[in-house]
Amino acid sequence: MNTGFALRHETEYTNNQPTQEDVSTIFNSVFNVELATSPEVINEVFELRYKVYCIDRPFEDPDCFADKREHDAYDPRSAHALIRHQMTGDSVATVRLVMTGDNPEQADFPMEGPCIHRMGQQARDAFAGARREQIAEISRMAVSREFRRRLNEGESASGTSDFVCYSDSENGKRAMPYISLGLFAAILQMSVRHGITHWMAVMEPAQLRLLKRFGVEFDHVGPVLEYHGLRRPAFTEAASLIDGIRRRRPDVWSLITDAGRYLPAKPN
Repeated sequence: MNTGFALRHETEYTNNQPTQEDVSTIFNSVFNVELATSPEVINEVFELRYKVYCIDRPFEDPDCFADKREHDAYDPRSAHALIRHQMTGDSVATVRLVMTGDNPEQADFPMEGPCIHRMGQQARDAFAGARREQIAEISRMAVSREFRRRLNEGESASGTSDFVCYSDSENGKRAMPYISLGLFAAILQMSVRHGITHWMAVMEPAQLRLLKRFGVEFDHVGPVLEYHGLRRPAFTEAASLIDGIRRRRPDVWSLITDAGRYLPAKPN
């Protein structure tokens, strides 16, 4: 299938090392990170989630969403963000941070019951030792059908696999592999805004492998389990993850933190 993308492996290298400009400049020349702080943008989030989670990969029943907007009971206590394609203005990816609510009935996280008890003791201790109001679950990370087709990732809601590097024919730059990093930039911005110090997530193994290649490594990763498909639970202190990226991949750190503009708070 001719998608206008040429398959590459990893990213563009100079003397076998990626330059800082390769990540930040390439991503920012094609995409924008946008926090969903208005009803109009939040509607875009829900519409994109409906297309991904109800139509493309039916994790949710589309008949439950007559308005063609996928949403659930966790959304009112979540922060939301989009990755927007500059040339078209289209929303191409989304992610949310689920946080604790204002009462005890809203203190749980979607993955907590099914997943946390299956992780190692060290991870369970770290989770129990963190202040619950400073924990957020990374959730509903999804890439639109059009862009997943360009990535040749029709079977993956998050649009990731072990080989996801392409050349965008619009401007010749290799921006597509960095969508997951752009979503992490959004996650960090939302976390700074809401005082979040710890992240938990359930991710596809391929997505975790891709992030690791970019230096994004969670402190604790659990076993593969069945959770809307094969997933691995993960938990980390946000500052620890960001510090690790800076050591391993300063170019990626620059994109995710906007050159140090956004840095996570330390636990207190």
